[in-house]
Amino acid sequence: MKYIIICGPTCSGKTGLGIRLARKYNGEIIGADSRQIYRRIDIGTAKPEPHEYTGLKYHLIDFIELNEEFSAYQFCGIARQLIKTVLENGKTPIVVGGTGLYLKALTEGLFEGPKADYQYRTMLENIAHSEGIETLHKRLMEIDPEAANRIKPKDRQRIIRALEIHHLTGKPISFLQKAGKTETWGRPLWIGLNPPRNLLYDNINKRVEQMLYRGWEQELLELEQWIEHLRKRKVVGYNDLIEYLYDKKIGREEAIERVKQHHRNYAKRQVTWFRKVPNIHWFDPTADGFLSKVNEICDEYLKRA
Repeated sequence: MKYIIICGPTCSGKTGLGIRLARKYNGEIIGADSRQIYRRIDIGTAKPEPHEYTGLKYHLIDFIELNEEFSAYQFCGIARQLIKTVLENGKTPIVVGGTGLYLKALTEGLFEGPKADYQYRTMLENIAHSEGIETLHKRLMEIDPEAANRIKPKDRQRIIRALEIHHLTGKPISFLQKAGKTETWGRPLWIGLNPPRNLLYDNINKRVEQMLYRGWEQELLELEQWIEHLRKRKVVGYNDLIEYLYDKKIGREEAIERVKQHHRNYAKRQVTWFRKVPNIHWFDPTADGFLSKVNEICDEYLKRA
């Protein structure tokens, strides 16, 4: 089972490379971005516009509403079937995205976790706010020391999800993760993009400015009926603008600076995640001969039996 995976931090050029390779190798693109799956939020998620991939099939973007749930487990099932179908049609599957958990689920398997319990989550969020996230990390250490030792004490999202899963299933998340894990699925070629940090951060800042120029604020203002659903999604950058446009808690300039900072933080987390994945062929997309080197490794991979 052969398929190409293009991963790396936000704003590193993954989509552009994926489109190039799809055109060169008669491919179809399968998105692996947990933000771009949602309809209506186009500008702030840097969703590719249809004219950019004219003539190509681009799966798993812009296909569910903001009030619909979609898990990494679901992504795994759909993406694997898509890859099989693309291969059966004699084409090359190219998975493009920076959501590490999606790619981990695709290549290693994942247990089917319970749906979110927002009432319980809100209770945990309130505890984290009043007593500190460390309190919740200690609670996790008591019920699932293996997961607690793996999850950083400041990683609010993962700590709360681990506690939520234990609350809903009565089982530690570490046990469920082991039960759902399988051998590596297929023989993917991993291509990672990681430009120099200073250039990456500069590109992120410029992209945010471009998003605002293209009408990101107007996009949000037209989503008033969806705002509470969007707020729950915690899509990078959107809640900062919501605090400015809807909550009136901060000014525009502060909101923009927060958006940029949160995107840079997100990129840093992505790099950290993917650095732990073995067998990734890393490339600096700003280096001379970058595309030639990528084409060379793809040629060699696709020729092998």
